[in-house]
Amino acid sequence: MQFTSVLAVIAIAALSTVSAQSGTYTKFTDCAADKPSDLAISSLSLSPSPMCLGQDYCLTATGALSAPITKGAKLGVWGKYLNRIVYRDSVDLCDVLAANGQNCPIPETTTELKICLKLKPDFWEGVTTQFDFIATNANDGTIFCQRALDRGLQGATC
Repeated sequence: MQFTSVLAVIAIAALSTVSAQSGTYTKFTDCAADKPSDLAISSLSLSPSPMCLGQDYCLTATGALSAPITKGAKLGVWGKYLNRIVYRDSVDLCDVLAANGQNCPIPETTTELKICLKLKPDFWEGVTTQFDFIATNANDGTIFCQRALDRGLQGATC
C-alpha cells in the first residue's frame, strides 16, 4: 500500500512539472521609471514558464508603437535575486526580430513583437528570479521596460 502511495505522489509531481513547463507567464509591471516608452503594451506574455535552461523562450508583446524601432535597437535581459544581478543577456533587437520575420525599421503602428531567445545554460536552476526585459532604440529611447513579478520566474532543466 505504501508503495502505491509513493508511486501516486511521484506521478502527481511529474504531471505538475509537465504542466508548469508548458505554462505562459503574464504578470508584468512597467519598470521604465516614469520615462516615456515607445510601445504602449496592451498584452505581454512569456513562454514557456518556467524557462528551460539552454532552450528558447519567447516574449510576445502587443501594443501601439509611437516611434519606429530602428537598426541599432537593443534588448537587455536582467535577472535579479535578492536585488543582485545574477543573469545578464544583451542582444541586437533587430536581429532577434528578423529571425521571426520582422525587419527593422518597424513602423509606428499597432504591432506584435515576438522576441525569442535562448536562456543561458549556466543559469541556476529552480531559484525564483525577478527578470527585467529592457528594450531601447538606437537613439537610446525606451521601447519598453517590463518586470516579471509575482514570485518571479525560474530556470528549469526540461
